[in-house]
Amino acid sequence: MLTRNQMLQSGMEAANFPELARRLDSVTADLRETVMQARMQPVGNLFGKFPRMVRDLARTCGREVRVEFSGQETGLDKSLLEAIKDPLTHAVRNAVDHGIESPADRVLAGKSAEGCLRLKAFHQSGSVVIEIEDDGAGIPIERVLEKAIERNLVTAEDAAGMSEREALQLIFLPGFSTAAAVTTVSGRGVGMDVVRANVEKVGGSVEVESRRGVGTTLRLRVPLTLAIVPSLVVKSGGQAFALPQSTLVELVDIPEREFAQVVQRIGSSELYRLRERLLPMVWLDRLLGLEADNPDQSKGHYLAVLEAEGCRYGLVVDDLMSPEEIVVKPLSPVLREIGLFSGATVLGNGTLALILDIGATAARAGVKPIEEEVSGIGAGEAAVLEGAGISFLIFEDRVRERTALPLDVVERIESVPLGQIEYAGGRPLLQYRGELLPLRDEGSVLMELESARQAGEETMVTILICGDAGVAGAQRGGMVVRQVLDVSTGTLIDQGEATQGMELALVKEKLTQVHREFGVKAKAAWQEVA
Repeated sequence: MLTRNQMLQSGMEAANFPELARRLDSVTADLRETVMQARMQPVGNLFGKFPRMVRDLARTCGREVRVEFSGQETGLDKSLLEAIKDPLTHAVRNAVDHGIESPADRVLAGKSAEGCLRLKAFHQSGSVVIEIEDDGAGIPIERVLEKAIERNLVTAEDAAGMSEREALQLIFLPGFSTAAAVTTVSGRGVGMDVVRANVEKVGGSVEVESRRGVGTTLRLRVPLTLAIVPSLVVKSGGQAFALPQSTLVELVDIPEREFAQVVQRIGSSELYRLRERLLPMVWLDRLLGLEADNPDQSKGHYLAVLEAEGCRYGLVVDDLMSPEEIVVKPLSPVLREIGLFSGATVLGNGTLALILDIGATAARAGVKPIEEEVSGIGAGEAAVLEGAGISFLIFEDRVRERTALPLDVVERIESVPLGQIEYAGGRPLLQYRGELLPLRDEGSVLMELESARQAGEETMVTILICGDAGVAGAQRGGMVVRQVLDVSTGTLIDQGEATQGMELALVKEKLTQVHREFGVKAKAAWQEVA
């Protein structure tokens, strides 16, 4: 209220107006965070009703089932908790009725007579994931295809050419059921399509994995909240669209002079070669039937690398606007029927923008899910793959010295004016979104930039905003770097006399020092500043 009153009395022409605007932004962020925490409820409130329901259902179906929980303390918005209650209940009933076998069948298969149903909840990439896992017989693919053909959901020719992953998606078609008879539990035609529809209605997604004789896992992925979503705003065909940051992997700028070398055409499809990996390209203006609004092709193209529901592809757009935390508005039924948009929002400049449904966009463009084949890998090969599968952000903080941070530690990359960095006790600090962030400057980058600033040059500082979720009580902070080089996977090198205690990795055949002290040793030093 104090800040509002000062802004009303000062007017936009006042010299202190930018400072008041920053203070109001900080207060608003704190207020929103407080309200969101008040709306958050533990998923355990929803899990609490399942033990009795499973016990009664198991008795009805002639099963022996125990229920195990993990992650009950995971917080979820109250409205979302209500929205997924029915889909989660249906998934649990399905697991008991269809997934877990009878005690006699389990004993014959070499399992214990009692089946196990596990419900897990955890945070991942800005979303809450709830898994319903059973150790039953798995989903019989041939039975699924047979039922789909019998109900005229697919043709026999299409079914013959389907992969196992594609066949599993048939269980989400309306009216699909493998139940042999109609009972109070199943076979009534109300199936997994209702589960998917209800979860997608709140901006979530549903995935299923199954192994014959081992069990089935149904994975519900829902956003933390429906109210506010961090998004990247892009322009295509003269219109603005919002991409949820939880689905954004990275951004690529393709200069026009390199376009022919990095883009390959196979038939009518275009593929972009990103770090020796071919990525399907989807032109947003062509997909939506918009008129191209990029007459000057000489400036190149922007590629937003997106991933959702097992599909990774590059969305080609005309221009990139600044990231915004948008307030989601529900779509009218007419626009919802288009199937490509999950909502709408009003941007900071007052214009409207539709929020793209990344999974639906991939399906409309014909992008196929990534098939991950891991069968046939020996123990030694698996160990190599595990070591090579670590994603790093590569940067320089000293000249000709490459350093890497685990990618899951880096939250954002910010470029801020040098004048915004303040000092207390000789240590650099940054006021960032209402929070005081201590900065690490191991390469003395700030000192060099300060010299350039005194010479009259315009100076910007590149800062990695980091937060180590794996360390209890670890504080967020910033790391000052000369330049960000790349995001890539690397292979860790065994420590020996040559490494002198340093942790090193090979990233694109170049030696890179791995920095892991962010949330451990740095924490004590930063707490002194705070």
